Amino acid sequence: MAQTDEERKAKAKLRDQTPEYKAKKKEYNSKSEVKERKLKRSQRPEIKSYQKEYYSRPETKAKLKVYRNSPSIKAKAKEKRDRPEVKEKLKNERIDTRLKVLQYYSKHLSNSDIPCCKCCKELIIDFLAIDHIAGRTQMDSEPKLVKLGYSSKLEGSSLQKWIIKNNFPEGFQILCQNCNFSKGKKKNNNKCVHEK
Repeated sequence: MAQTDEERKAKAKLRDQTPEYKAKKKEYNSKSEVKERKLKRSQRPEIKSYQKEYYSRPETKAKLKVYRNSPSIKAKAKEKRDRPEVKEKLKNERIDTRLKVLQYYSKHLSNSDIPCCKCCKELIIDFLAIDHIAGRTQMDSEPKLVKLGYSSKLEGSSLQKWIIKNNFPEGFQILCQNCNFSKGKKKNNNKCVHEK
């Protein structure tokens, strides 16, 4: 008597969960030629276009949302995030991202290789901030930035990542917290007290 598709799938699922099969599969997937073949396949234009089309489907988005919000997946993600090595890696990435942005705008706007405040030349990195030259909400209406996906809701590391991703667009500068706060007060007309 021939097996039905359901029986064959059930058998395969049981086999896939055995430690021996998992070890064998892991060993196979770690081979350099297998990795190279998978990479070449994923780079093919027809695969990329299919993936783009597949993940933009409403039913796929709904499935992914349900999957990501399931308690077991959330627990796995939290467990992974809470590992000391992952926390350390994320912390280092945040520091590197922030430093890249500070160095770029300091070099191009303040003519300094060392991150510093454009106004008062403060050098302590912990005191420095990314300033929206025209003002955070006013920049929402700048066509160039809107085209790049800028939003005044971006702040902190998400703003820094957006800046790097969009190749350091104009409209930002580095100020220390004091100069940034002073510039932001309405009575100062978008100028730091040092400039007066």
